[in-house]
Amino acid sequence: MEANRLPLRKWKPRWNVAAVMGKRTGPFRRPTCLAILALAALTLPLPMACTVGSSENKNAILALLYTGRQFHTSFESVSDFNGSYIVPQNNQSAETHELSALNVYSGEFSHRAWVYNTAADSHRAYPTVQFHKLDGGSYQGTVYIELMVYLKDVVIPTGSGHWFSFMTVARRTQDAFWDAVTFNLGYEGIAHLMHVPSVGLKEWTFQRTDLYFPQNQWVKLGLCINMDPTNGFARAYQDGVLISQAPVYGFDGTVPQVHFGLYSHKDMTAGEVFNDDLTIKEVLFCP
Repeated sequence: MEANRLPLRKWKPRWNVAAVMGKRTGPFRRPTCLAILALAALTLPLPMACTVGSSENKNAILALLYTGRQFHTSFESVSDFNGSYIVPQNNQSAETHELSALNVYSGEFSHRAWVYNTAADSHRAYPTVQFHKLDGGSYQGTVYIELMVYLKDVVIPTGSGHWFSFMTVARRTQDAFWDAVTFNLGYEGIAHLMHVPSVGLKEWTFQRTDLYFPQNQWVKLGLCINMDPTNGFARAYQDGVLISQAPVYGFDGTVPQVHFGLYSHKDMTAGEVFNDDLTIKEVLFCP
């Protein structure tokens, strides 16, 4: 296997390695498949680098070559969200949130939000991450989001139109109109993408209908999304299993802002949600 490695001392780059790795030395560039394979060959044996069709090999190259822009928090401090909007506590006299040690996946704290009354508008208790207001600006290209979620006795009223949202990913920078893609839980207990390919629609190309979302335990959720205006897409994962997939019509191809925590239909009257270990990063392709 060692014979198949390229000798490092003889390799001379013929493209901008910084651009391939996602570091901006000028206009943002997306690496070509050839560049990915050539760079991967420096670290991976050639048979592995050249047979990226398998899930295991894709994940290995993804770990090596993600573009490097990354946001991570385990909700240890409110300062993690400096520069971004945070919904006030006791919003609408119906819901609130805090950093809590009651139930954590890692570290000392998690984000806890809960409902204690019906609301005049959708329940909202969360911090946002507004990339467009922070150094580096909106995230570009394909973005992968991973979050640990624990629903505690959440009751979603029965009937079409009732929902709980795990993730909200904006197409636009406006505070009042996010024009978002959401990763939701329906009243029937199955998670799915919403507002795909555009607001108000749920036109999936794939949707699991036999995998229910378990409450009162930690669940790993993943969302891989590309906001290209014509060729965008979203793929949602539950504990590593693809459960929902759809095309997405983005606005300018970027992800400007996101939020997690508690966001649900106004008629929801009970339940808590804990979030922990949030990671958001620009990637070359989905895991």
